[in-house]
Amino acid sequence: MLMLVLVSSAKAQMFSMDEESPRPRFNYPRNEVFVAFEPTVVSYQGAGDVDKPGAYGYDAPILRLGYSSRGLNLYLGVGGSITGSSDIAYFDVGGNINAFLSLHRSKKFILQIPFRISSSLVNITNDQTGLSLERFRFGSLTAGAGLQAIARLSSDIRTQLTAVPSYGFTFASGGLFGGGLGTVALNGRLFMDHLFSDRMGLSVGYKFDFRSYNIEQEKFDYQMQGHSIQLGITF
Repeated sequence: MLMLVLVSSAKAQMFSMDEESPRPRFNYPRNEVFVAFEPTVVSYQGAGDVDKPGAYGYDAPILRLGYSSRGLNLYLGVGGSITGSSDIAYFDVGGNINAFLSLHRSKKFILQIPFRISSSLVNITNDQTGLSLERFRFGSLTAGAGLQAIARLSSDIRTQLTAVPSYGFTFASGGLFGGGLGTVALNGRLFMDHLFSDRMGLSVGYKFDFRSYNIEQEKFDYQMQGHSIQLGITF
């Protein structure tokens, strides 16, 4: 009799645990690898009485490769003869670390504040200044906060809009001078989760990237504007 009571009690506890266990949450890919085509304009903003003003002006596309997760973004970009620029070559590499403060969360909509720390290296060379070994080569460290909205249109389709302004400092690689750097990043994405399998989907998006360099040596004062079309695989 005692044995039957113990068995019955154990079964009752098992059923109770099953009933109280939460339902599986909506599962969507957390990582993304993407490629992008980014028409970019780099324009000189300094005075005209400096040595070779506007020598690093660039007006051509950039090809990008990147990786994104919720807390980390990595990217690199190249441009030059392969993208139609005959004299100017462009290269950058960088990353963002992100943290989020939730303002509103429901099953279909999330509104949050992204906090971002970014680091990058930009290198621009001009064949006409190659003999002097001079180039636009600056590292940077910036921080900022913005706004992000995520809407779930269906079980497998979601949109994401993000805007983050940042400000920080930039420094010449191998030099003893630097200055300030202001940036604005606007990003809109459409995710089609589970399009290829239970774990793999597709993403398409657009990003506007603005950067303004204010350097101690005025001949390196440039603004950069990029309009990026992105295509990615999520997993």
